[in-house]
Amino acid sequence: MSDLDEKKETEDKEDSKADAIAAVLVITCLTVATYIWVSSQ
Repeated sequence: MSDLDEKKETEDKEDSKADAIAAVLVITCLTVATYIWVSSQ
């Protein structure tokens, strides 16, 4: 059972890392899009 628990913890950490990277990418895209939109006004 302990092996399964360790694997689950590792997967959870990888998932949260992927979520963090996705969030950063979304924020970056929104920031760049806003900057382009404002500068083109």
